[in-house]
Amino acid sequence: MRASFASNPTSPLNRIDVRVKMLIAAAASIMTVAISSEAAQYLLFASSFVYLLLLKRPKIIAVSYCACILMMALSAGFGYLISIWFPAMGKSMSLSSMLVPFLRGFTMLNVVLPLAFTGRLQTILSGLQKLRLPFVIYLPSAVIIRFIPTFMNDIRQIWESLKIRGYKINPWTCTIHPLQTTRLLFTPLLFRALKTSDELGIAAELKGLNSGSSAGRAAAASFTRNDYLIIVLIVLICAAAAVLQFYFPNSAPAAMK
Repeated sequence: MRASFASNPTSPLNRIDVRVKMLIAAAASIMTVAISSEAAQYLLFASSFVYLLLLKRPKIIAVSYCACILMMALSAGFGYLISIWFPAMGKSMSLSSMLVPFLRGFTMLNVVLPLAFTGRLQTILSGLQKLRLPFVIYLPSAVIIRFIPTFMNDIRQIWESLKIRGYKINPWTCTIHPLQTTRLLFTPLLFRALKTSDELGIAAELKGLNSGSSAGRAAAASFTRNDYLIIVLIVLICAAAAVLQFYFPNSAPAAMK
């Protein structure tokens, strides 16, 4: 892991067991799909955002949110175009109907980033091994988790190389020069992503090949008191979200009138 994207040593998330972070991500993914109430989604988003702030990486959080907002804005824009061309389909594509899916996306972003930026590859592999998961499951999972910070570092390197060569990449140049943007930005990103995924896959496989022996397994670590407290907090938040779903199943503003 490159130093520029290494975990912040002052972050309290470094003291949380990687299995607890995986539990948080798993619980968030299940609850965001199972819950459709806006009030419950607000609770999940607020709780996960506080969890994300403990990462203490404001630049990474800001860049990730900007990218997520951009993608969601494009989605809303295409939904608006569809509503113009096909009014019958557009009735189900209002901004209010997109609120819950957008909140789900932000909640998952909030729980995935801490997992990706506060754990080494070997630590993630060891945590997945302790969960007794098959090799074909925990190896790709570890690669996917570690791909996020590595790919962000690749984006930064390509961006800086373009600035050194005198190219200015911004929304205006991307609009008026799409072919140039594809050649200078998206094509290098594609090849870097393929190379990065290949390198991470090889590294994870080499570290996991001897998973059944003591050489390939990190020292077992038991849960601390803080880990158990976090698990209890997760259960309470999920229970509160379920209660909000039961009492306010529809939109929160309408239900609270």
